Amino acid sequence: MKTLPGIIAFLCWTAVLTAAENVSFVRPVVPGSCFQCRIQTVQSARYSFRFPGQEDTVVKQDTVRAEFRGFLAVQKVNAAGNPVRMRIRVDRIAGMLNGKKVQTGFSEGTWLDADLSAEKVSFTVNGEKTAPELTALLLALFPAASNSRLADLTGNVRSLPAPGEGWQPDLTAFLKMLGERQIQLSPADFKSGITYFGKEKMDRKDCRKFGLRIETARLADYDCRFNLMFWLAPEGPPVRMERNVTEVIRRVLRSDQPFAAGTQVELVQEDRTEQFLFPVSKIPALKTRGKKDAPWNLLLR
Repeated sequence: MKTLPGIIAFLCWTAVLTAAENVSFVRPVVPGSCFQCRIQTVQSARYSFRFPGQEDTVVKQDTVRAEFRGFLAVQKVNAAGNPVRMRIRVDRIAGMLNGKKVQTGFSEGTWLDADLSAEKVSFTVNGEKTAPELTALLLALFPAASNSRLADLTGNVRSLPAPGEGWQPDLTAFLKMLGERQIQLSPADFKSGITYFGKEKMDRKDCRKFGLRIETARLADYDCRFNLMFWLAPEGPPVRMERNVTEVIRRVLRSDQPFAAGTQVELVQEDRTEQFLFPVSKIPALKTRGKKDAPWNLLLR
């Protein structure tokens, strides 16, 4: 028979072993933070128009493919803790707009100043704004700062479930964002979930891997499939994210203009993005190579 001290010790150890681990999803970036960054993205928008009395559909498609490697120095953030002003050191960049290669003109180690505030997104080099095609490429890599946070969906702090299990996201902020785009839906229109996959090493850091899924139930006018995988280190923003999004919006235009009334419009947007963001204490000096400004090749996959 166990003595009282032995029983107390047993219960204490059991409590330690079974205690749930709490993880904070509030990960604001702070001014002065520096990161080594790698991004690869493929995005497209396909517009289809069918006018009344015409069988043929008019189609317009925009595509962008881009890759980036370099460093980021955060100078200013918004209330949500998302960067609105950064200095970007471009070590490698390449991309295409609508199948045409963009000539960046950057040498390795070029510095960009990025203003990502929603009102006036801009990129400058030595005070000069980048050319329109290059700006479009950079916007695909570094979009305007959002006022939303990951924690708006996950909750601020969660007790981790067993690997393979999860919980339901809070769709309040997500539905508000759709409402601002004149898309009025309710939580009942979506299937969603957050899954915890367990521990995984990332850049020699012990990280926790999560998956977020939000999907509509194949509505007639709106179809959304949003999947996000992200890896959290003990501190800081996600060190890795994989985003896979498809959004379909269908509308029938109502207009006082006879030639436009009844026009059927469909917009299909897709986004496949992978991002690595590793914190560094400071941005290291550019490594010299065998030849000054030696050429490099970056293959777009």
